[in-house]
Formats: sequence, C-alpha cells, structure tokens
Amino acid sequence: MYSVSRNPERGLDNTQFFPLRLDLSEPAKITPFGLNFLKEYGVPDLLINNAGCGAFYEWGSFPEEEIMRQVNLLFTSPILMCRTFAPEMAKRSKGIVLNMSSLATLYPLPFMPMYNAGKSALSSFTESMMLEYPNYPKFIDFRMGDVKTKFNQVATSQAKEVQPKKMRRAWVQIEKQLDHSPSPHLAAKQVIKSIDLLKSNKFFGGGFIHRMVLPRVRLLLHHSLLILILRFYYKITK
Repeated sequence: MYSVSRNPERGLDNTQFFPLRLDLSEPAKITPFGLNFLKEYGVPDLLINNAGCGAFYEWGSFPEEEIMRQVNLLFTSPILMCRTFAPEMAKRSKGIVLNMSSLATLYPLPFMPMYNAGKSALSSFTESMMLEYPNYPKFIDFRMGDVKTKFNQVATSQAKEVQPKKMRRAWVQIEKQLDHSPSPHLAAKQVIKSIDLLKSNKFFGGGFIHRMVLPRVRLLLHHSLLILILRFYYKITK
C-alpha cells in the first residue's frame, strides 16, 4: 500500500505503507505523479482520496490564496487522481475509488465555506462517476461526520483578536463537536466496511447521530429551517 503526503519522512508507523512525496495543494503535479505511478507500480486496486484541511474565516476576510488552496486540495487534486486512475481501472474491470467527503455537504459549518463547497463538489463528482462507470471502478462517496483528530488544530484561521463574537462562539461549538466525536480507529473500520461491500454507493460515517440520524433528518428539513437551526446551534443569530 502506498500513501501520499507533503512530508513522507514523517512516515507512518506501519511497515505495510510506503510513503510517497506529493503536495496535493499543487494540482500541476497531480497528473505527472499519477502517470509515473502507473509506470512504476501499475494500476492500483484501491484509490482513497482523503486529503483535506479547514480554513476558518469571515468571507470578507478569506485570503484569496487560501481559497485556491482549499479548492485544489479538497476538489481539484482528487478529481485529477480519478482522471488518471479510473479509466485504467475500467480497462481491467477491477478497482475501487473512495472519495472522502463530509457530513458538511448536508450541514454546512459556519465560517468554513470553502470546506463545505469543496466536499459538496467532490460528492457531486463522485455521483457523476457512478453514472459514467456502471461496472468498474466502483465509486464510493463516503460522507464522514466528526472524527476526533487534529483537524481543528491545523486549520488556518482569522486572527482571534479580529474575530467577531459570533465567530468565536461558533468555533467553541465546533471544538465541542470534535471533542465528543469517535476515534479515527472507528472511522477507519467504517471505511473498510464500505469498501468490503464492493459496490458503488453513498455512505455516512462517524458517531451514531452523524451516521444514522442526521442524514435522515435532513431529508425532512426545509432548507430555510435548516439554516435557522444551524444559526441557533452555532450561536450566530446576532
């Protein structure tokens, strides 16, 4: 198994993974990397597009370079990976592409518009691929809920001293969600289970509420009511 990251020297404490260097926020490098991978290692049986990060800003203060970084990391690079590998998988009548999306596609996070948009675009793209590839590769749109990781700690954000009160209140709630979320180990088990089914589909992951309840509730909520509920939940009504 091969993993891709900006800093492969940090490595994984697992001899089953072979780390390769690639910055997924630089889309010009994606296709050359993929073509070289095919040449060196052949067509993979499984492609998991899991890279992502958050950016927490008021929209009027959202840095343009951060907008582009979010678009590239969350959407452009994953679809370029699919562009290289999916047709080759189809030729072999074998292979799975799992695109890691988010519950934020249904319940957007405040002050993280590019994360919400990038994950929503990735989910829409994945569903389109299910239409185009009815047999192989299998495409999985995995919409993960909160998982207890360092996601919030490494997110870029607007300086706290210039954040309005409602923005700080929203961040407290976002942090609280993460603190009460399940472990990465549980999330990994859910992902593996979806892969083992060997079929194209949409799956939800995370804790019971995020995985089983919220996706069903969303089907019943009018959009205006959803926005009202989220504003109250994140304490951004004022």
